[in-house]
Amino acid sequence: MDKKFDRKNNIFKICIIIICLIFNMLIGFLSKSFKIILIVLVFNLIIIFMFFIYERMFHNYMKDILIKLSDMLATISDMKETEVFSMIDDSLFSKLQHQTLRLTNILKTQNSKIENDKNEIKSLISDIAHQLKTPLTNMKMYSEFLQDEDLTKEERQEFNEIILLSLDKLCFLAESMIKMSRLESSVISINQKYEDLNDTILMAITQLYKKAEMKNIEIDFRQKDKVNLYQDKKWTCEAIFNIIENAIKYSKENSKINIAIQKYEMFTRIDIEDYGIGIKEEEIPKIFSRFYRGQNAQDEDGIGIGLYLSRQIITKQDGYIKVKSQDTGSTFSVFMLNDIKNKI
Repeated sequence: MDKKFDRKNNIFKICIIIICLIFNMLIGFLSKSFKIILIVLVFNLIIIFMFFIYERMFHNYMKDILIKLSDMLATISDMKETEVFSMIDDSLFSKLQHQTLRLTNILKTQNSKIENDKNEIKSLISDIAHQLKTPLTNMKMYSEFLQDEDLTKEERQEFNEIILLSLDKLCFLAESMIKMSRLESSVISINQKYEDLNDTILMAITQLYKKAEMKNIEIDFRQKDKVNLYQDKKWTCEAIFNIIENAIKYSKENSKINIAIQKYEMFTRIDIEDYGIGIKEEEIPKIFSRFYRGQNAQDEDGIGIGLYLSRQIITKQDGYIKVKSQDTGSTFSVFMLNDIKNKI
């Protein structure tokens, strides 16, 4: 491309010189005055000289512009936000630079997101491997023990029960992982429509009735008149189920769980209050993290996914969860939008 331009440029210069020479020859033939011929010749020489000076200036200007453009494009590959052209001037290059800086910022944001996603995947794989390790190790170990022909009937029964418990934990973990991955990857979308919140909470309580009965825990649900809420009934039930299940798990026997609904102008609040072991204040921001288990919860079964899933589900419906806790128990308050028009 450069060689073609140079060839055309040289042809153009030769044509100008030839035209000037022809013009001078015509003046020489037509004019008898030597002074006029000399003036025309000098004038033509000045024009040719000025043309070559202008060409050299233009060449240097274009070279400088191309260097600056190269430096500007290098800011994209280097992910820098260096200003090559003045941003004050309202010129084509300043506008081009502005777009380049915007592109650099977009690329930096995307790279940061990709890096975060990569770290998230690494963390998830590490967490899954850690959670799977214990039940798999138990199953392998006790399966090997069962190969011993000298075991008593009681020992065999005990080892079988341990294997079944480990298998149950694996099934629960796999099911929780599937729910979590589907929510995070948006494979399952939240389909919200107007549903009665009372029915959603009752559906969650019904699934947990037996667990509560085993610890003689009373679930007191103070229903309100029909509370139509913009929600995905299935997933909202899952979120409330996880919170109530946690309340049952960490509550004392012969205690009580209170569930109440309070409707406001924009939000509806669901309070789930238990009389359990409580949560330390410094741990409250962490309890919704994936696989996190508080110090008070170490003696209970669980892997720390329930509350994480609950927050994900409620957040995807533009709601949020607040927690208050003390030694005598905890209150989880779920806030959900009443209406799609309240979305910000």
